[in-house]
Amino acid sequence: MNEEKFAARNHCLNLPLEEDNSIFYKIRKFILNRFGVWDFVDILPYKWRMFYYDHIRTIFKPYHKKLRKSIPRQWADISSLIVDVNFKFVEVFYEDEYKADIVDWSATEHHKEFANWLETAYSYITKERPQLHIELDNAYPPSKPISDMFKLTTDEQGKQVYQMVDDGIPYNIKYAEVNRIEKIINDKDTELLTEIIKRRDYFWT
Repeated sequence: MNEEKFAARNHCLNLPLEEDNSIFYKIRKFILNRFGVWDFVDILPYKWRMFYYDHIRTIFKPYHKKLRKSIPRQWADISSLIVDVNFKFVEVFYEDEYKADIVDWSATEHHKEFANWLETAYSYITKERPQLHIELDNAYPPSKPISDMFKLTTDEQGKQVYQMVDDGIPYNIKYAEVNRIEKIINDKDTELLTEIIKRRDYFWT
C-alpha cells in the first residue's frame, strides 16, 4: 500500500459525534448500558446476526437507496449507466458523507486535494453538466412541419411516394454546434470517470 492509499484509508475522524435525542437513540443507549451491545440483535450468536443483517434487514431497509435509483427500471444502455452510476457515487458521497464533516478533510495534503477535487466534480455533475445538456438540446436545428419535410414525387415504376426534402445544408455544418457541445460533454465525462477511479480509495468514511 503506497502513501496515498494509506492516507486515504486512515481518515482523521471528527469525534466525538453529537448525541441524538430521539427515542430510538435512547432505546439503543439503554440496550448498550444494559447488555453491552448497540443493537439488541447483537446479543444473538454471530452467524444469526450476520444472517439478519445480510438477508432479513436488507429486505425492508436496503442499503444505498439513492444509488439504486440511479439505475432506471426501463432499459438503458450500459454505456450510459457507466456514467450515471459513477456520477451518482460522487453526488451521494458528497451530500451524505463529505458534507456531514465526519472526516477532517484538512488533516493532510492528500485529504485537501481530494476535497478540492470532490467539490469541483460535484459542481460539474450537478450544475455545469445539466447546463451543457440544455445548451445541447437548444443547439439542434428547429423542427420543421412534417409537410415541409417531405414532398410527393413519382418513382421509376410510376407510383407516387413521399421523399424527404434535402435542405442543402451539409451535415457537418448543420450540426456543428451539436457536435461541439457533445464533444465537450464526452471529454469532461471521460476525464471525471478516470479521476474517480484514481481516487476511489477516498470514497470511504
